[in-house]
Amino acid sequence: MLPRKWRWVAASLALAAGSVTAQAQAPQNATTQPAPAAQPMLQISVNWPRSTPRTGSAPGYVVQGQPAQPGESVPAPRGTAAPQAPAGAPMEAASRPEQLSTVAEALAAEPALGPTPPEKIHLLSDALFGTDCGAPPLLIYGWGDFGYTYSSVGPGLLATETRENRFGNEVLANELAIVVEKALDPTKLSWGFNVTYYAGADAALLQPLGGIDNPPDNPRFSQDFRQLYLSAHLPIITEGGMDVKAGRMGTIIGYESALAPYRPFYSNDYQWFYAEDGAWTGFLTNLHVNKQLDVLNGMTLGANTFFTKRSEDSYCYIGQANYWLTEEKKTLLSGSLYFGENAIFAAPGLNGDFDFTWELRLQHDWSKCLTQIVQSDNGFDQHTPVGTAHWWSAYNIFVYHLTEKIDVGNRVEWFYDVEGTRIGVKGNFSEVTLNADYHPVKYLSIRPELRGDFADHEAFGPGGIPRDRQQLTAAVDVLLKF
Repeated sequence: MLPRKWRWVAASLALAAGSVTAQAQAPQNATTQPAPAAQPMLQISVNWPRSTPRTGSAPGYVVQGQPAQPGESVPAPRGTAAPQAPAGAPMEAASRPEQLSTVAEALAAEPALGPTPPEKIHLLSDALFGTDCGAPPLLIYGWGDFGYTYSSVGPGLLATETRENRFGNEVLANELAIVVEKALDPTKLSWGFNVTYYAGADAALLQPLGGIDNPPDNPRFSQDFRQLYLSAHLPIITEGGMDVKAGRMGTIIGYESALAPYRPFYSNDYQWFYAEDGAWTGFLTNLHVNKQLDVLNGMTLGANTFFTKRSEDSYCYIGQANYWLTEEKKTLLSGSLYFGENAIFAAPGLNGDFDFTWELRLQHDWSKCLTQIVQSDNGFDQHTPVGTAHWWSAYNIFVYHLTEKIDVGNRVEWFYDVEGTRIGVKGNFSEVTLNADYHPVKYLSIRPELRGDFADHEAFGPGGIPRDRQQLTAAVDVLLKF
C-alpha cells in the first residue's frame, strides 16, 4: 500500500485529471483565458532544511559549513497575475506580488517588450486541444535551461556563491520542466490546480524533505515537483473575492525565483538562497481587497518540504500585503512576514528554534522600458549555538528593454550575516551583476552575465572550500521555452 502522503498526491492528480477530461468534452468559453500560476511570486521563488547542511548541490552534501540551499532541498525556485508585466522577467506562476493572484488574467495582456513567458507559448496545449475553439481547458507548457559558468577561483562546487549555477567551469542542465495547470476564473466560483515537475541540477540543489528523490544521489541531476497544489476562487467578502491554494507551492517572498524563466538573471541573489524559503507545503489565501490591494495569509510546514513537516513543531505563519499606488500598477509596495520553527534554513549545525523574517520591497516602472526593484530581507533566529542570530540585506535591480529583442540588467546587493548562521561564514558579503537577455524569437532567451562577489572574510573557493575574499564569474545560459 502507498504511504499516506503518496495516496494524497495520487488522489489530487486523479481529481485534477478527471475534471480536465470532463471539461475538455464540454463547450469551452472562449472568453476565459487561463494563465500561469505565479511565483513568486512565483513568488514560484528559496532556502535549506535546518537538518541538512546548505550545500551547492543537494541536502546530504555538506560543504564546509555551507548551508544546503533554499526552497529546495535544503531550502535554497509570489499569488496573483498583474495585467501588466514589469520590465523584468516574467513572474513565477502564481507567486509574485506584482501579479494578480488569478492565473487567468496573466494571459490577457501580452507584454510588448521583454522575453515571452512559457505560459504564453504553450505549444503542448495548442497541439493537444487545437487553437480554433478558444482558450484550452488547461495550459501545458515547459522549458529547458542549460548554462556554463567560468569561475576565477577554479572548477567544481563553488563555496557560498554563485547559485543556482554553483559549479565552476562546467556546463549544467539546470532545468527541464513541464507544467500542467488549470487557471482560476476570477469572475465566479472556480477551481484549478498546478503541477510543476522539473529535473536537472537545480532539482538536486533544491530537493525538498520528503521529496521524490531525497536525498539525490547525483548533485548535478535530480527530479522534483516544484509545485503540486489545488486552488479555488471564492466570490466572497469583497468584489474581487478570495483565492485559496493548498499543497506544495512556490513562496510569495522574494522578487527572484528558483525557476529560470521567472528571474532576469542566470545566477540568483544572496537573499534568495540564505534568507528565504523558495517552496513549501501548506495553504495560502489571497484576499483581493480592491483593485490595488491584495492581502495574503497562510501556514507552512517549515522550510522546503514535500507533504511533510520540517520538524515536530514546524507550523509557520506566512503573510504578505501588496499595494499598488495607482490602478495603472506602476508602483508596488510589498511587505511580508514569515516566522516559526525551521521556517528557513541555517548553516549546518547553527540553527535555532524560532525564525522570524520580514521583507520590504519597492517596485517601480519608470517607463515602459525601465523597471527598478529594491528589496530587503532581514531576520533573526533564537537559541542558536551562538545565541540569537541576525541577518540584514538589501539589493537594487534595474531591468531595461534596450530593444524589442534585447534586455540589459544590473543587480547590486549587500548581505550581512552577523553571526554567520546563514552562510556559515560571518561578515559582510556583496555582489554586482551585469547581464543581457537576447530573445530573437519567443521560444529562446540567451543570457550572458558578468558577476563579482566580495566578502570581508575568506568565503569563496573551489570544491566548496572557502579560501578567497573575492570571486569573478562569467556565465551564460540558454533558455528554450515551449
